[in-house]
Amino acid sequence: MRRLRSFFIWVVLTGITFSVQAANMTLDLMDSQDFYELMPRQGPLAEQFTTIVNSPPNPMRVSQKRAVRIALLLFGDMNSLENRSILVTFRKRMRELNIDYRLDTYNDSFEPERDLTAYFKMADAQPDYIIMTKLGSMQRRFLERFLRLSRPKVILYNFASPLTHWMNHPPLMYIGFDQKKATIMLASYLDRQLAKDTKISALVLPAGYLGHMRCDLFLDEMAKYNRHISRIRAISDDKASGFKAAQELLKESSPDFIFSCSQSISEGVVAAIQAEGVSSQVQTNAWGLSVNGISDFKSRKVKASVLFMEDDLSIAVAEAIKLDLEGRNMPNLYIANSMLVPAELDSESLRLMVQQAHHYSVELWQK
Repeated sequence: MRRLRSFFIWVVLTGITFSVQAANMTLDLMDSQDFYELMPRQGPLAEQFTTIVNSPPNPMRVSQKRAVRIALLLFGDMNSLENRSILVTFRKRMRELNIDYRLDTYNDSFEPERDLTAYFKMADAQPDYIIMTKLGSMQRRFLERFLRLSRPKVILYNFASPLTHWMNHPPLMYIGFDQKKATIMLASYLDRQLAKDTKISALVLPAGYLGHMRCDLFLDEMAKYNRHISRIRAISDDKASGFKAAQELLKESSPDFIFSCSQSISEGVVAAIQAEGVSSQVQTNAWGLSVNGISDFKSRKVKASVLFMEDDLSIAVAEAIKLDLEGRNMPNLYIANSMLVPAELDSESLRLMVQQAHHYSVELWQK
């Protein structure tokens, strides 16, 4: 533990370097195509695992000598719909799989004065599995020690871009979505739907995983379509920052469409548009469902959204633990499905799509 505590002291003292490391981390990422070309045996394993995730649960028949210990690190508000959905779905699938387990949840609040207590407690608990729901430079440094020792085993949630630096000691599984495919799909749709003279502004994220996989790629795609982005602003990934930045854009440049690089930003932009009054025709995009459920779609303030099969991620975590306990082969990468939801979709079709994306936790989202 002395080495681990020394690491955290180093994190605090050299925190400025993490912005540089965050940018450098994007150079270390592989997309799924590159990964499967490098690891051809992973493709068939991934197909088999996808079938397992999409199938009814098959209870584990291997006897356990003790309850498996699982540490889950959540970020932001513990009571957010996203975090509650993760817990509801994971617990339900683990129960269906008949796995005896103890789940300890920890929280990184993302506050400016970062409290590292959760990381100390998680390491002290010596769990069998660590589930990390976000991966930044600090989390990467924290996990690397465990990856080298192969215990506890690490599962990365909502992160599906394998790191080349970890190829020799990978996590048990990367679980997430193909952000590149989703962004290209959204950009293509918007280019077809928006008039050529549409004034577009963009609210993007600072250097980091989503900043690279979504924001930079979207801007590149718009340039490919000869679409001019009049204003581009990098902001924090939260609703308040999205609201403030959108208000400023609406006053300064009167855009017709504001690109939002994350769901939190999108919720802030929608709130700013709604504050303009019912006559405002400005639209944005979304990345899933907001805290208002499907009502933002119906308001037509959202032109299109990428809807992710969110519950499949938590199901995949449970199934990965089951396969590992049974000693069976599994892939190191699982990519869940996503789909494009246009604003013109009728309410019944939208409701069915939401049920598909959140088939374990739909009660939390259907407002």
